[in-house]
Amino acid sequence: MNSQIHNIKKHILFIIFAFCIITVLMQGLPGLSGTSRDFIWVGCILLFLPVPIILFCLHKKKKLTEETVIYAIIYSGMLFHCCYVLLSGLYDRQHDEGVYTGIATSQVNPGHIGYIEYIYKFRRLPDFNPYQLFSYYHPPLHYALSGIWLIFLTALGMPENLAFENLQALPLFYSGLLMLLTLLILKKTGGAGKSLYLGLSLVAFHPALTIMSGSINNDMLSTLLLACCIYAALCWIREKTLKNLIFTALSIGFGMLCKINTAVIALPIGLIFLLDFSETVRTKKKSAILRSVKNYMMFGITAGAVGLSWIIRNLICFHIKPGISSATEASVMYTGNYSIWERIGIPALADWHLSFPFHPLSGDVIHNTWVIMFQTSLFSEVYPQELSGTPLLLCRLVYPLAVFAAVSSAILFLAAQYKKVDTAANFAGICTANSCRPLTTLRRNFLLYKETGFEAIFLSAGYLAFLFSFAAFSLKYPYTCSSDFRYIAICLIYIAIGLADSGRLYSDKTWAAVSRIVRLSVWGTLFLSTLIYMVWNQW
Repeated sequence: MNSQIHNIKKHILFIIFAFCIITVLMQGLPGLSGTSRDFIWVGCILLFLPVPIILFCLHKKKKLTEETVIYAIIYSGMLFHCCYVLLSGLYDRQHDEGVYTGIATSQVNPGHIGYIEYIYKFRRLPDFNPYQLFSYYHPPLHYALSGIWLIFLTALGMPENLAFENLQALPLFYSGLLMLLTLLILKKTGGAGKSLYLGLSLVAFHPALTIMSGSINNDMLSTLLLACCIYAALCWIREKTLKNLIFTALSIGFGMLCKINTAVIALPIGLIFLLDFSETVRTKKKSAILRSVKNYMMFGITAGAVGLSWIIRNLICFHIKPGISSATEASVMYTGNYSIWERIGIPALADWHLSFPFHPLSGDVIHNTWVIMFQTSLFSEVYPQELSGTPLLLCRLVYPLAVFAAVSSAILFLAAQYKKVDTAANFAGICTANSCRPLTTLRRNFLLYKETGFEAIFLSAGYLAFLFSFAAFSLKYPYTCSSDFRYIAICLIYIAIGLADSGRLYSDKTWAAVSRIVRLSVWGTLFLSTLIYMVWNQW
């Protein structure tokens, strides 16, 4: 299995690199950068058509393998993301993007693009209080990588304006790596077959991740690094080696160096560390206890040294504490005038705006966090007042379906994790009653179920931690932009795990039928949202 996964990884990386290179060439070569939108659409459709034909032929011949379907999903997902990036300019559907004026001027510009331009232009991190210019308060990892990317492209002779357009190639690359990591996570948690395909498709075709694949801010990279944290922690749960512990620490550290709120993942990781340490203490083996303490200290030093470096730098150099720059109460996005229940409670039917399911930015029009979250998960912060006809009808159809799919799949995820914990607890009781010896099959199964129980606790705690921190963030910073789904896009990984788990954990007819309905609603949401993005003509 390990060699098979290794081969799959190599082929998937080839697919990812191929699409990223195509994107860089299409956007970076003067002769190709002016390619018409119709030509790009036709080209992408022609590249996609062989996929269903090949899958159908292999299925008829009974030669269709799981590996082939995985390749088809990731190939199609990368093709869709690539198409979106090629059809979207540098300033399309971005968040706080700012501007650039080019290396020929010494002007320092605000926004994400301005931050990247500063590193590209001056070859250094900002040497002033990062709260003086908007977006500069963010940790520098994403911006440094993007600045280096600009330096590399312009050194190759690419015109500066086209090099800036190619900033989108990096989040496109990260989106492909996220698909690969999702596959590894689903395999690690036991996913297989149709349920695995759905979990992987959720990440490959979810509209929020499609838009993030062309977004030049730090959202895509921070989501990727959070997925690295999840995968590293799952590896450590199964094999408690120092290598896996350091891998987890570096994932958290670099995640915090990309976006500070990735520190939320430390809560579920700390929980499984605590559970593991309590078991070690119960063994009363001094050497094992000391080894655990040493390993956890190394973890803390590694994660802290990397993750807190930006905060410490700003404290030393500028005497400022971490935080974010926010708007004032005069902002149209301000929601602080509404009660806590109105902002994070269950929305009333009228709050959903089912007839026109788009986010208008105004806090007076829509101020409920969950409504904004669902709207931005499908359509970002786009508010197409001119939209009508079939595209609007499709949007009205997919919106309630997406809400149902999201809520039901979240419940399904938590139920699946509870079932894992319950099974592990029951097996522990059986093992205790039978006085398991170390080498018996029963003992080995007990260890396996214990790992599964730890995994379920880690995953469910992580999912809930992100949801609660999201709600708390929207209360602390009461603006509609604080409720954008992109802040918790990592939750899609948890939902993908739940979808993959549900296919194998529920054999009872009733629960199996419920699970099937939920999975069908997710398939329907992905199909309709992808269709909308193809016919909307907004790119």
